[in-house]
Amino acid sequence: MGRLNIVRKQSGGNGRTWPGTLGLALTSLLFILGAVLYAAVGWMDRTLRIQFGELLYTLTTPLKGSNLDMVAQCIHASGTQITLLLLYFFALATVLFLQRRYTVVYRSDKRGDMDIIKLSRRVLMAAGGIFLLAALLFTEHTFKVTEYIRLRMSPSLLYEENYVDPLAVDIKGEGKSLICIYLESMETAYADTASGGVQPDVNYIPGLTRLADENISFSGSDKLGGFHAINGTTWTMGALLATTSGVPYSFPTERNSMGKWEEFAGGLTTLGDVLKEKGYQNEFLCGSNSGFAGRRTYFKQHGDYKIFDLYTAQNLEYIPRNYFVWWGYEDLHLYKIARDELTKLAESGEPFNFTMLTADTHYVSGYVCSLCRSDYDVPTANVVACADSQLMDFLGWCMEQDFYNDSVIVITGDHPRMDKFLVEDVEDYYDRTVYNCFINSAKEPSGSTANRDFTTLDMFPTILSSMGFEIEGSRLGLGVDMFSGEPSLCETMGFEALEEETKKYSKYYIENFS
Repeated sequence: MGRLNIVRKQSGGNGRTWPGTLGLALTSLLFILGAVLYAAVGWMDRTLRIQFGELLYTLTTPLKGSNLDMVAQCIHASGTQITLLLLYFFALATVLFLQRRYTVVYRSDKRGDMDIIKLSRRVLMAAGGIFLLAALLFTEHTFKVTEYIRLRMSPSLLYEENYVDPLAVDIKGEGKSLICIYLESMETAYADTASGGVQPDVNYIPGLTRLADENISFSGSDKLGGFHAINGTTWTMGALLATTSGVPYSFPTERNSMGKWEEFAGGLTTLGDVLKEKGYQNEFLCGSNSGFAGRRTYFKQHGDYKIFDLYTAQNLEYIPRNYFVWWGYEDLHLYKIARDELTKLAESGEPFNFTMLTADTHYVSGYVCSLCRSDYDVPTANVVACADSQLMDFLGWCMEQDFYNDSVIVITGDHPRMDKFLVEDVEDYYDRTVYNCFINSAKEPSGSTANRDFTTLDMFPTILSSMGFEIEGSRLGLGVDMFSGEPSLCETMGFEALEEETKKYSKYYIENFS
């Protein structure tokens, strides 16, 4: 038999309890870190589909100009972890209170005296370390961090063997003007299965599906399809870089904060550089802070783009001075501004490259604007359908303008959805292709547009080619002109092999593109 003895200490005890208190403080910090890590990774695992490289980019990018709704959603979804933290700190407070005022000993005839306070401290200290370790293992399982590190430490000769510098080849001819519309997270999975998507009963993008059928759209099948988002192109800035330069975003981690740097990819020659040299006016329109992720720096330095963003819209009174929703302002305002800016560009009489980026379909779940209908139970479905409708209205306006016949309109997604809404049943990321369509192309494809395997990298030379330019060798960056009929790197190497090479360390990339 045993008995519990509780004896009150004199004058609050002595200082010998402080080493244990310090240990509890340190391990409670471990418990907090574990809880935060587990909550964040758990939410991302349930809600998003991102790789560790994308996560690293997001974590090292300044939050200025970003939408913080996802942070609130993560906190809201972390009820279990918050409960564990509260229970842990209740137990911690109890132990700290008791150890300063009482001696609690369990006396046993067989096992002797047992200090309950000391045992409780050890249990709480062990719990902190174990919980953090469990959170780290969960993170590794979810994001395969060690695999990322292994590949980043492995050298690659991808660029030495395959990169084509635009300055080293002839890009001949005269091209049409370009209207390039990046549709946020626009992938072909939103279409119904009969059209080539994955939705069993309904096509959320009927307009885009019809456009692809009636114009030029390259596909990995004989139905609606698109390009694969290779590593380094699966978030917006990575996609913008890749589609305009032919290389993925693979700068060192510390350069992810491109908005803080005075130079962005100074060694690259991009679409904007080529068109500026040929006398084009370049403009970039977005509905958010263009400084986010270095977009302003990139487009200003590569083609001297005129930048029209959230603050421009406020200054020109398209929206009120303090207006801010979602990432800045809705696409319904963006398309109105696009009409006005295109009219000005066309009136100048000079060839132009007008590039715009939508935002309403951004993760998480998308933004339900005043134009969105309520036809579907899933809000994201209504947002995607609304984006399809708004684009078709804008294209209808374009077709009535004098500049229409002399302009190529390129419609492309930037990357697949980064959350799981509408695509939760698609297990293989490779099967989720990014939408593309070329309207009023200056040339016809030399080969078939169907059953082609290609990536974001191929869009750079393909866009230039669609405008009417002839590219010596049909290759720029790591991309191939899809109009040429030549095989892409994805077709010659295989997607998995190409993907792995882009994840490796490249001395050539760092020395020549940074």
